[in-house]
Amino acid sequence: MSPESGAVSPDELSSAVADWLRERRAALGLQQADISARTASLSGETGRVTQPYLSRLERGTRLLSSLTPARQDALRRALELTASEWIARTGLPLLTPVPGEDVLGTLELVRVPVRALATAGLPLTEDFESIIDHELVPLRDHRPGMLVLEVQGDSMTTDGGAGGIRSGDRIYVDAGDLDLREGRVYVLHVPGLGLTVKRLRRYGRELWLTSDNPDHPPVRPEEATTVGRVYYHQPRGHRL
Repeated sequence: MSPESGAVSPDELSSAVADWLRERRAALGLQQADISARTASLSGETGRVTQPYLSRLERGTRLLSSLTPARQDALRRALELTASEWIARTGLPLLTPVPGEDVLGTLELVRVPVRALATAGLPLTEDFESIIDHELVPLRDHRPGMLVLEVQGDSMTTDGGAGGIRSGDRIYVDAGDLDLREGRVYVLHVPGLGLTVKRLRRYGRELWLTSDNPDHPPVRPEEATTVGRVYYHQPRGHRL
């Protein structure tokens, strides 16, 4: 972890944090099943961290950031950790206030990895090598499993390149919203083209992928995988 930026490297996320979780549980004299039961008793089934998933966390094959806010908070309490120790050890913000603890400034922002949109493969959350930066996302705009992608190219620019989604801008993608709707903006993976951000338009009976920049013609690929819907555009803070 960098003392200047507070950034957590991929290696730390996958190994040091995993080792620390395992050691903390062992220090409490608890089995993985005991921790799972504790999380459920503390926050109900919505906060339960299952034993198989806890095993993945302790092996470093899953990240703590993949847990919902309720499960993160339940796990912290099940491991008997203070808010300050949780933040210091994991690099994650505290998503639930703790009475009597000074965590001002950590409750409103969620740290999310940024990946480049111009890539050949899907933006997998476990793909550490694709991370180019981190974004502090306001809690009100954070969605579980969301992706933050940095756009490259001018296909979604408007007003001669001065407006719209420009190269270097960042977009927030709801990876759980895969229901294609006309007029909405989506990130898709097209074989041979890679990742692309396009607006969905209907021409006749067919759905086409269109660009907001009129210099880029619409396309209708034979195959495409929907990554998610773009719901926020940074830095201008424009909801889509």
